[in-house]
Amino acid sequence: MADSENSRTLPAITPRKKHSVSGATEILPRVIDRRNLLPVAARLLSALIAESRQPRQSGPTPVREMWPRWYEYHQQHVRAIRLREKLKAELLKAAGGLPVVMLPNVGKDGVVEVRSFADINRMASQFDTEHLSQARAELRRRRKRWKEADRRLGYSAILAREQELAERAGISGRVMWITRPSSLIEVTAKLHCLIVMHDPGLKLEEAPWPELRTMLKDLLLLMEKGWPEPGNGPAYTGKAADVRGILNLAARYRDAANTLGEGLSKPNHLPRRLLALHSIKLYLDALLLANGLNRQTICSFEGNLNERTRVAMDLGLVLRKRTAAHLATLSSSREYLAVSYGSETTATLSQMNRVMATLDEVSLKVRKMLRGLHGRRDDHSRHNAS
Repeated sequence: MADSENSRTLPAITPRKKHSVSGATEILPRVIDRRNLLPVAARLLSALIAESRQPRQSGPTPVREMWPRWYEYHQQHVRAIRLREKLKAELLKAAGGLPVVMLPNVGKDGVVEVRSFADINRMASQFDTEHLSQARAELRRRRKRWKEADRRLGYSAILAREQELAERAGISGRVMWITRPSSLIEVTAKLHCLIVMHDPGLKLEEAPWPELRTMLKDLLLLMEKGWPEPGNGPAYTGKAADVRGILNLAARYRDAANTLGEGLSKPNHLPRRLLALHSIKLYLDALLLANGLNRQTICSFEGNLNERTRVAMDLGLVLRKRTAAHLATLSSSREYLAVSYGSETTATLSQMNRVMATLDEVSLKVRKMLRGLHGRRDDHSRHNAS
């Protein structure tokens, strides 16, 4: 994708008072690039289609009803792929490898991989009866071990489910492609489906894929033009003091966590951990609020740091992979809720120094991003004044 595409910046968006698209103004980040194009388009389409839902007239199923069904199949397929890959690794470990036998390559160096009894029979003339018997017995033993592990883990079942979902998504997508759209939203939905199915990683550089990606971004911008131009005020809901107040509170929690850690003998001190986790949550909340998400949406995340992080990264927050993975782990292990409300064992908690390192990075990069955001708004205000 061209550099000009990566640097395209959307103008600040404020909620509409009338005929607004509920939640849509909270979905578009200021920068849409290759990293976030598809998820941003999916969230925008979901919001717009849900908002424009209306009784269907007689006739064929419209694209606006097809796209949510196709996207659900697609998401299920992606989840099935991840689960299948995880189960495959567990299956290989449990079974001690693939159900194959290695036989010497007669007359040559190395060995030959044998996967079936038919392969052994084809090589029968190269080995004596004893070697053939041993090979068959070993293959039989490995197959039995593989099947037992497969039955226990459910690998074959999830593989079949993955193939079924791929077929459903493919059929649903192809039907949508040949269905005539009736709105800009439906055109965007069809293009999004096409790119997701054929270039999900946005890596294809030959024509027409870069051009199609640009077209998808252009369609998002066209839909954005249907919203009113922003005023001179901030693009987030509430006053600037709200964001500053949250940042100040986050800093106080961070300072308290650092102070509490001085000379502390217990590495998993729960009060210190709670202060640090709450500080991370507040820093992310400040960033989301400053970029247009309303308080109701932010509150709906509750203690889910992973969801906050995902939206923040879509908005342009860049974190190290290790930090992003740790934030996801904090949510999957329910560490924030466990420390806040429960008395669960500390054995499942992440290392305290990892928590503090995550806090330090989130604090630094959120404040840096907000300073840049504030600077751009000042430049925009001065430009309008001139």
